[in-house]
Amino acid sequence: MINFFAISLAVYFLMNGGAYWRILRYNLFLHTFASDELKTGEILEVTGISAGSAVQPVSAHEFTLSIPKIEVNAPIVVPREITKQGILASLEEGVGLYPGSAGIGTPGRAVVLGHSSRASWYRGEYAYIFALLHKLEEYDTFYVTGGGKKYTYQIFANKIMTPQEANAFLATTPSDSEIDLVTCYPVGSASKRTVIQAKLISVENI
Repeated sequence: MINFFAISLAVYFLMNGGAYWRILRYNLFLHTFASDELKTGEILEVTGISAGSAVQPVSAHEFTLSIPKIEVNAPIVVPREITKQGILASLEEGVGLYPGSAGIGTPGRAVVLGHSSRASWYRGEYAYIFALLHKLEEYDTFYVTGGGKKYTYQIFANKIMTPQEANAFLATTPSDSEIDLVTCYPVGSASKRTVIQAKLISVENI
């Protein structure tokens, strides 16, 4: 029994050590580095959209997400089809724009998914991209660039929710342009969600 526990613990830290190392680095030095790994696993439920439908064609990696405080830089990838598999595939290329989201810079809610720790079968390059998402605070800013423009967003809420609460909340539609960043919480678990709400405060040509 002890050997089994020890082996299980070793496997857990082998899978999620990168995420914990990022958190330790942040706590010690007030910043962290961008890693090149990302977890796949449980995601938001696909609701209000016909499962299996093709997504309106969008140029791959048209937008890039930059969060200076936690040193995140990743392409925002549109899933090629509206299925769990399609969404998870998009997360192997960056962070994913959830199907049915509002467009970047337009009124409504754009939901961007990323993962905080690794699943054994994941083969992407962004395994811990949102491991430090919970460190973001009200008034922090981040940026989305693409199409010759730079969109600046300011955070106004950091929430920890159950998956059911997150699904219900993210199904609502704000009147302003908003991006919500979503990941599993805590590291190594899909029991809750970190939801970061941010509003568009400026757009500039680049």
